Amino acid sequence: MKKNIYVYIYILMILFIIIGCTNKTSIDEGNSQVENLQKQIKRYEHKIEKLEVKNHEYEITVKNFEEERDTYQKFIDKAIKYLDKDEFLELAKSEWHYSLEIDEQPVPSDGKIVIDKKDFEILYSAEQAMSPGLPKEIYTQGSISGEYFDHLKILDIKPKDIRLLDGTVVSAFVYEFENLSGNTDLKLEVSDELKERLGLQTNIINIHIK
Repeated sequence: MKKNIYVYIYILMILFIIIGCTNKTSIDEGNSQVENLQKQIKRYEHKIEKLEVKNHEYEITVKNFEEERDTYQKFIDKAIKYLDKDEFLELAKSEWHYSLEIDEQPVPSDGKIVIDKKDFEILYSAEQAMSPGLPKEIYTQGSISGEYFDHLKILDIKPKDIRLLDGTVVSAFVYEFENLSGNTDLKLEVSDELKERLGLQTNIINIHIK
């Protein structure tokens, strides 16, 4: 009987040891997870602090830009009071930019250009200032009259396709030409207004295809 009691006591001791080790392992694992979470929290807190500093820097930069813009605007408002009608118009024109490219090449002032391709594009675009500083009633006078696409005509050969690209400050027409015969000429005609804006000496642009 005593022997059985000793056996039971021995078994209970082993069970207590196993349970104790298991509990210690669970506690250690729990502590390790807590430490990892604390490290992650500190990393995220550090990142948040860095983002807050950057955000503050951006806010200061934006504020400086706004103050600078307001200063320029006040100067413009005062300056335009001393301009006559022609000077107003020239100032307004400077807020609009027009361009004409043949196969990504700007048209020279004499209107003559040679390309060695049978497939190419003509890009005609109008770009207005992102943040015009002039009053609207003056600023709008800077664009060419009517619809700007009416100021360019394709003569002789019709394009295969015409695409309109219309953005916030840039609008453009893309004229696509394909399989044109070699040793031929394609002519474009621009209005007097567009001729002036493009800095051309002629109203007729001659494209020679080799």
